[in-house]
Amino acid sequence: MNSISILLQQGSRGPEVTKLQEGLKNLNFDPGIIDGIFGPKTKQAVINFQKSQKLVPDGIVGDKTWAQLNAANNPRSNFQVVNVQEFISSEGITATNPKAVAAQLFRGLEDEEGRSYEEISITYSREGTSVILYTRIGLADDSVGAVRQRVELKRYQNKWEIIWVGRQFQCQPGRGHQEWSGIICS
Repeated sequence: MNSISILLQQGSRGPEVTKLQEGLKNLNFDPGIIDGIFGPKTKQAVINFQKSQKLVPDGIVGDKTWAQLNAANNPRSNFQVVNVQEFISSEGITATNPKAVAAQLFRGLEDEEGRSYEEISITYSREGTSVILYTRIGLADDSVGAVRQRVELKRYQNKWEIIWVGRQFQCQPGRGHQEWSGIICS
């Protein structure tokens, strides 16, 4: 959406405002007419978005709001990219459909030390595409407190194929970032 951070607020005009309005609309925050004019309705959409992201709801689009908006509009952002073949091999994935892949991610982890919470979801975002989000929280690791994997699958004819894998981390307190990030904990 926006590779250069530009400060926008009510009264701003131009193509960056249009990009802002499109991004808000994509996320179901109604900015009104997409016209490149930052008016009261766009400001309210920005405030609502900021509240949803636990940002200061001031209606001004600066670095933090742009970063959250860009991340929300690009679900692959802020993930460490994982080689698909290495993922398949390391996780022992032999399944070819989303539900079976999800089940294989869970298998064999019953006795993993320290894990206190696990969550997995499967969504079908459009015909022939699926996303698995697999989260493990409370790891027995000095630096990493949680790991999340995003596994994207695409259906070609009658066969599913893993096309992209990403990983995010949440660090233990005092060992790095506390938000989900593709940056490895220290």
